[in-house]
Amino acid sequence: MISTIKRIGQNIIGAMSPNDYPKLIKLGAIDRPNYGYIVYQAADLARRLGLARISVLEFGVAGGRGLLNLEYHAARVGAITGVTIDVYGFDTGEGLPPPIDYRDLPYIWQANHFRMDQAALKAKLTRAKLVLGLAADTVKTFCAEFNPAPIGAISFDLDYYSSTVDAFKIFDVAPEYRLPRIFTYLDDNYSSDLGHVGPGVGVPLAVNEFNAADASRHLGALTHLEFEYRPARRWHRQIYSFADFRHPQADTYILSGDRQLAI
Repeated sequence: MISTIKRIGQNIIGAMSPNDYPKLIKLGAIDRPNYGYIVYQAADLARRLGLARISVLEFGVAGGRGLLNLEYHAARVGAITGVTIDVYGFDTGEGLPPPIDYRDLPYIWQANHFRMDQAALKAKLTRAKLVLGLAADTVKTFCAEFNPAPIGAISFDLDYYSSTVDAFKIFDVAPEYRLPRIFTYLDDNYSSDLGHVGPGVGVPLAVNEFNAADASRHLGALTHLEFEYRPARRWHRQIYSFADFRHPQADTYILSGDRQLAI
């Protein structure tokens, strides 16, 4: 049944109106609806802010299937919304670095896991640019090297606490390089039978420490998804919003129409 819905969704994507894409995401009628959601919502926010171009990022490319999917959504959403979407993939290119300590959950993640076949991936990419190296280094030079359009969506899939902390420094780039609110997907914020991810380790710890560091910024879950997007899926609890309350456009009004209520 699900595969049939996906095939139907693929056939009608080219004829969609802007309101159809969120419906397909809700149905799960496109691959990686979590990516589709953050890309579409980022483009919609950019349009409401009067921006014509944005960037979407993936931290943790590994084999590259996620980055190829991000390209797919960027192309489709761009055609629907009229917002040009650039794609960047951050990765060491050599797999995971060595874990720093228990916070990286070394009993399930180890150095050199998820190595990339760079030549094979580059041959398949159509618009995404690879940013290779440790996140601690590449985040520092990203804006100077690429002069990206404002960042609107980010997927974080670096497995480790330490690498995620380094990647979160992308939120420190100058305001002109990011939207006031960035839609994010956190892949590793869930526990499993063998991976006991919780507030004291892994991605949850990185999020908690980030939020404790500066009250003017916050990275929090979008809690409406699991109630409005039925049936509930795991990714509904993995979508977060980064909000910079001091961003020059943080308070820009983005709704339209008459909001008066009749008696």
